[in-house]
Amino acid sequence: MRPSPRVAVAAALAIVAGAAAAAASAPAPGPDPIAEAATLLVNERTPLEGVLAGGAPKTEEGFRALAEAGVRTFVDLRTDAELTPEVRDAAEAAGLAYERLPVGGEADLDLASARALDGLLHDVTRYPLALACSSGNRVGALLALEAYWLHRRPAGEALTLGVAAGMTRLEPSVRLLLGLPPAPAGGESASAP
Repeated sequence: MRPSPRVAVAAALAIVAGAAAAAASAPAPGPDPIAEAATLLVNERTPLEGVLAGGAPKTEEGFRALAEAGVRTFVDLRTDAELTPEVRDAAEAAGLAYERLPVGGEADLDLASARALDGLLHDVTRYPLALACSSGNRVGALLALEAYWLHRRPAGEALTLGVAAGMTRLEPSVRLLLGLPPAPAGGESASAP
């Protein structure tokens, strides 16, 4: 026997009212621990959701602070010459997954590096993650090229992303790789591709 339309409507309204009451009584989402944390990286930026960019921590406490803020993966773009053997140990002791993607400068801004970064960025199990070099310059440069070469973002938009992530000295090289003209004299950057 089917319920009358009046009973069916009353039942549906009761379900909706119950769901609304449950939603209203549910606790509000907590603050984003990364957004609430003190600065975790040198020249820290957040160019993409769930991605911190900047210069690497200099101490074990710095790696612990990243982990305590909720960061799961630390991607290190520094070269072997810039690292001590203790860096990986400090990151892993803090509970961070540690990945290396050495980018020494302009010569390492290539498709292979962009693809390696893309693979790390597309693994959602690694998030939130920190991308670091010494200052954020190489991080921004590689993010710009990854966006342009692999995701077909317009050159100006990719450049803006790179600058937002901390790119500075590598901007002329990245502009060339993106097919953009040199920055105008006077120091303007990605705001005027």
